[in-house]
Amino acid sequence: MTDEEFKSVIANSHAKLAVEIASLVAEGKETDRKIDKVSENIDSISKKVFGQIEKVSKQMGGINENLGHHAEQFFQNVFMDNRTFGDIKYDDITLNLNRSGKVEFDIFLKNGNSVAIIEVKNRIHPDFVRDLAEERICKFRKYFPEYKDYDVYLGVAGFSFEDKVLEEAKRYGVGLIRQVGEGIEIEAVGLKVYR
Repeated sequence: MTDEEFKSVIANSHAKLAVEIASLVAEGKETDRKIDKVSENIDSISKKVFGQIEKVSKQMGGINENLGHHAEQFFQNVFMDNRTFGDIKYDDITLNLNRSGKVEFDIFLKNGNSVAIIEVKNRIHPDFVRDLAEERICKFRKYFPEYKDYDVYLGVAGFSFEDKVLEEAKRYGVGLIRQVGEGIEIEAVGLKVYR
């Protein structure tokens, strides 16, 4: 093979390679364009889906809030009529006891030497009992020092309870209040005095 033939083969190879590279670059650009279009479609669909999820979440939040208010009103009305918790009769009741927006308790019963704090939810979870007995009682002591010498009893009231709630309530000595027909049933055996 002569020098000229060799140069010709190399030139043809470079030309073919250049055509192939140009073709690959064009295909890459087309692929990039298609990927961009798919990404735009995914973004558009995502915005629509997340918008719908947000709407449903707001509706569910509103439903949960309404159920919570319904539970709160039901149990508050019952305790307004009968101010007894754990076989202790109370003279006064305060609904939604609040201290400067720092802490609020749904039902607060008081007599000369003891108080009962009853928190209400539509559905009671074990962590709600735990939070009342470990965290909220500390907030009560902090924000309501005028009751430092009172015996404090705790209760949770709700329309439905998860299975482990009874176990947690016994562990912490917290009373359970359930709806039974138009009235309530109070399970307050072994109530703990929180001092």
